[in-house]
Amino acid sequence: MRIISFSIKALLLLALPALFLTSCKDDEVQPDTATIHGTITIDSVSLWETWQDSGEIQLTIFPEFVAAVPPAGAGWGEIPADLLYPGFPGGTFALGAPSNAQNPVIIDLTPGVSTYHYELEVDPGTYSALALGYRHDLITDPSLRTATLGVHWGNPSVVSHGIVIKASVMGNVITIFDYPAPSTFTLNKGDNVEYNFRADLSFVESWFFQ
Repeated sequence: MRIISFSIKALLLLALPALFLTSCKDDEVQPDTATIHGTITIDSVSLWETWQDSGEIQLTIFPEFVAAVPPAGAGWGEIPADLLYPGFPGGTFALGAPSNAQNPVIIDLTPGVSTYHYELEVDPGTYSALALGYRHDLITDPSLRTATLGVHWGNPSVVSHGIVIKASVMGNVITIFDYPAPSTFTLNKGDNVEYNFRADLSFVESWFFQ
């Protein structure tokens, strides 16, 4: 009887860790949010000494783009000619504020450092752009105050500013900026995805002095 009793106790003790692990696994709750993380490689960081007192570098994410009249909410996408007003030449850029306009990720540049890791916790859904921008403190026009240094567009080794800017000059449409559009992506609950991309601080000189 002692041998049988000992064997039962031994089996119970061996089973306890498995029961505990199973219980813990069952108690795990999938998060209601998704996470984006990755590395941004920033060219021309030496220019930060010139620009650091005039604004800040923000990482932002934009909601799904809907081309409608009037523009529906915010988002980043291809805007057809005449959509915003008669004679509008069309283009590709952001309309409205980003999803995290109230709490953007601030990137503090360090002299000599060109790679920066980021992490964003966001709600599940479809997004039209992940972008790094320099937001100028002294410019009030929302359409002009942010120079897009780079966007995630599926090619992490090449910079794209994600915009196509056109202008109508004496009846002729000219293109001022022409870059590949940002990648659209969809996130589900619990997703943890990596998006690496490249940016270039020197774009501030083209954007603010065009």
